[in-house]
Amino acid sequence: MYLSPEDGLVALPHGPGADWARTALDLSAFEENHEGIHVLALNTPATAQNSIDTLYRNAQHFGITVDITRRPFIGDAARRIAQALDGTWEVEIGNLQLPQSDARQRLRWAWSAPVRSLSSNPRAYGAQMSAAAFLTHEDGRELVVTEQPYADQLLVGVLAPHIEFLSLDIQSPTSIGAPTGQTALKKITRTLLPSYDRALAGAHLLMLDATLAQVREARDSAEHADLMPLASALRQHAPYLIRHMRSTLPGPLAAQSAAVLDRAEKTFTLAPPPEDHAASELLDQWLEHGTRLTEMTRSLDHGLIDRPAPAAQPGLPQPPSGPASPSPNTPPLSRHHR
Repeated sequence: MYLSPEDGLVALPHGPGADWARTALDLSAFEENHEGIHVLALNTPATAQNSIDTLYRNAQHFGITVDITRRPFIGDAARRIAQALDGTWEVEIGNLQLPQSDARQRLRWAWSAPVRSLSSNPRAYGAQMSAAAFLTHEDGRELVVTEQPYADQLLVGVLAPHIEFLSLDIQSPTSIGAPTGQTALKKITRTLLPSYDRALAGAHLLMLDATLAQVREARDSAEHADLMPLASALRQHAPYLIRHMRSTLPGPLAAQSAAVLDRAEKTFTLAPPPEDHAASELLDQWLEHGTRLTEMTRSLDHGLIDRPAPAAQPGLPQPPSGPASPSPNTPPLSRHHR
C-alpha cells in the first residue's frame, strides 16, 4: 500500500490472497479507480481512519496482510509527466502483479527495449515493478511509465500501435531512465518522442510498401480482388506518412510535393471507394498515389529506414535468483497484499 499526495492511500492486491484482498478493500470503502488500483481519499480524517480500522479487521478475518511501502506511487509521477507534455495525454494505471491484468497484456505491445523485455516476465521483478502507467495521446501515441527494477528510477518506453511493428527490421524507439520526473520529462521530449516519431514513420512506410505490393498483385491477378482489407490497410498507414511529411520537414513544401500529398490524402482518407468504380481502376489509383507517397517520403526524409543506431538504452539488472530483496527504506512486503 502506497501513500499518494494525489490519491491518498493506494492499495495493490496481489499474490494468492488477491481476491480476498479485493473483498477486504471493497468492504473498507476503498474505490477501484483503475484495474487493480484501489484508493482511499484522506480528505476526511475521521472517515479515513474508520476505513483503515475496518481494513485491518477484514484483513485479519480473511487471513491476509497489509503492508505499507515508503516508495512513491508510479501514478503520481506519470500524471505529472502527462500534464507537462504538449497536447492531451490520458493516463491509465494498471496493477502488474495480477496475472491476467490488462496492464500486463498491454506490455506485450512494448516497442522499446528494455521495456519490451519486461512483457515476457514482469513477475520476475515482483514488488520492484508493481504497477505501470499508460499515457495515451490524442493522436494515438502511447507511452508506458514504470519503475526500473532495482535502480530507484523511472523507466519510460513506448507501445506499438500495430502488433506487426514489433517484428519490422527498423531501429526501435529509445527508452529512457531517469531518477526524477523532471529529468524524465526532459529525456522524453529530447530523446524518446523524437525516436518514437521516427520509428512510427519508418514502420508505416514499410507497411505501406507491403500493402502496395498486395495491391499490385491484386491488380495483376485474374481473380476478383477483395478490396476492403486493402482499403483498411492503406488507411492505417498512408495518412500517418502524409501527416509526417507535412509536420516534420523544415520550411514549406514545394508546390509539386504539396500536390502529391493532397492527392494522396484525397485518395486514402477523404474519398471512400465508389461502388461503381471498376476494381482495376481503383487499384490503379491506389498504386499510383501510394507509390508517389512512398517515393516522396524516401526522397525528402533521407535515412528514414537506414539511420545510425541511437545511444545505448538503459539496461535492466537481472532479477535475483531468490525472493526479491526489499530496498533499505522499504518494509518487508507480504506475498498476499500490498
